Amino acid sequence: MIPERSLLLSLLTLMVLGLSHHSLAESQEDKFKRQHLDSGTKGNPGKKYCDQMMAKRGMTKRKCKPVNTFLHESYQNIENICHEPNVPCANKNMHNCHKSNHPMKITECHLSGGSKPGKCRYRMNNVKKNVTVACVGKTLKPVHLDPPK
Repeated sequence: MIPERSLLLSLLTLMVLGLSHHSLAESQEDKFKRQHLDSGTKGNPGKKYCDQMMAKRGMTKRKCKPVNTFLHESYQNIENICHEPNVPCANKNMHNCHKSNHPMKITECHLSGGSKPGKCRYRMNNVKKNVTVACVGKTLKPVHLDPPK
């Protein structure tokens, strides 16, 4: 009886670990959306936008991400960039980059001095710039955003 119970408990533990590992896995496309897409923000975001969004999107827990850009466009508009002509990627390890054919509304977040994990503070810059994304897969999905210039 005891070996059967131990076996059953072991199997249940493995199943739970397997399910939790699967649910924790984030695709490159989902990570891109989490870190960069904010199509719901219209107009100029408030002063605390970067502080709040960086924390909400999980980029300030273990360390403060130094720089991040939020795109205030629909995902479809961002995905369409993947069908523009190829351009060189800023990160030489990335390939298949594409540049938007028109400026897009973005918010750039830059880490302020004195920040520490859990209390990261950012300076924000709202601008319109062309953006460059790296795309992967047969259907070309955005997975990386080059720093806008």
